[in-house]
Amino acid sequence: MGRTATIIAVFYTAVVVLSVVLFVVIAASTRGGRPLEGAALKRLAEREKTWFVIVVVLLAALLFATIFFTPYGRSAGPNAQVEDVQAVQFAWLLPERPIKAGRPVEFRLTSKDVNHGFGVYTSSGRLLFQIQVIPEHTQVYVYTFKHPGIYTILCLEYCGLDHDRMQSELRVVP
Repeated sequence: MGRTATIIAVFYTAVVVLSVVLFVVIAASTRGGRPLEGAALKRLAEREKTWFVIVVVLLAALLFATIFFTPYGRSAGPNAQVEDVQAVQFAWLLPERPIKAGRPVEFRLTSKDVNHGFGVYTSSGRLLFQIQVIPEHTQVYVYTFKHPGIYTILCLEYCGLDHDRMQSELRVVP
């Protein structure tokens, strides 16, 4: 599991645990199912405010801890490799030149006809990333391939009868 996934799992677990604790505290605060009155009601209201603040702080911390790992909005930088990719039923039109590992690649993706899903897989079948490609719009995505090899490109959006044949390959060299 990656770092971001671990952070998200830990924070969501904490929020769930705190929610359960809050439920138990509220349930224990009612005496035999009778409604609370006076001082007991005031204490319960204070506890609810405290737990609410704790949950909000945890969720804000989760947002802050993960916001920097979102994949969109990254800049390719001045030494980026630029790859113009066009999707047409049922093919990916890619430049023939290889991509160099360790340098950012700025993919500029367009579609000439219908929606497509540009999914890049390792040779072992692990999905690295995917981008939705729509007609009349250029999607830009930056990715740095760490290892040389042959990467498979599949269409992840049903685009017609030969959708399953819409495959291509990227060659990444050292």
